[in-house]
Amino acid sequence: MAGIDAAGNAGKVALVLEGGSFRGQFTAGVLDVFMENGIEVDATYGVSAGTLNGINYKSRQIGRANRISLAFCNDSRYIGAKSYITSGSMVGYDFLLNDIQDRLDPFDAEAYDVNPMRLYATVTNILFGTAEYLPVSNAELDIDAVRASTSLPLVTQPVEIGGNKYLDGGIADSVPVEHVLEDAGFDRAIVVLTQHRGYQKAPYEFMPAARAAYGTYPYLLEALATRHERYNEQREHIWAYEDAGRALVLAPQRPVEVGHIERDPTKLLDLYIQGRQEAKRQLRAIRGFLG
Repeated sequence: MAGIDAAGNAGKVALVLEGGSFRGQFTAGVLDVFMENGIEVDATYGVSAGTLNGINYKSRQIGRANRISLAFCNDSRYIGAKSYITSGSMVGYDFLLNDIQDRLDPFDAEAYDVNPMRLYATVTNILFGTAEYLPVSNAELDIDAVRASTSLPLVTQPVEIGGNKYLDGGIADSVPVEHVLEDAGFDRAIVVLTQHRGYQKAPYEFMPAARAAYGTYPYLLEALATRHERYNEQREHIWAYEDAGRALVLAPQRPVEVGHIERDPTKLLDLYIQGRQEAKRQLRAIRGFLG
């Protein structure tokens, strides 16, 4: 099956979206400029918040991701301790997938379904500590894949799909450019990062708590403990793909000051504007890369 998929992707371009919770505001700005200028790709691979941005990109809802972040960053139903106490998850999925999705800022499921672009949610299988790339063919039927991709360790519960349990895709594959170009067989990739080019990830600071919570999943613990090493090496691979003409990278021009949980809408708006500016700056290069 992988060989068939790879053969079908030859010569095509995929979009790779890094996660980072509210740092996804940068990606939201980039994708809004893409939509405003008719920039389309054959497939998108999202990680965590990148998957949520990918959903709005596929449904072609300009501004929706930014509106939601600005409107609800201070709402305890959306993200925070209150949601964790009431549901066991720092992310208020019931509020996000019901109140917001259906009523407060409705999701356009029809537009999503008719868009031929394929969307994949990167998830981490907690038994093996490895990444999987689950198709999100229907935003409602495949919503568990989206939840799994965004389920941060320790503060959200693993999501069970098909008898397997999954957590945030960034644990195993933070920026799945190697998978896209080597395994899935795409010719080129547009990569949207949510940290500036000079960023280096530090070791995971919550390993003692992780060992207590996931003691029966040694491969997941290994993935958490080594994530910073794999992430920093992965960024070197991205620059190599860029030098070879196989990747076009959009990243913040300066260190990002937005945290995983960010209550300051001014910072969120600033990061969104940075994403828009970077996409506009590279718009001609993007068109040439796609062409």
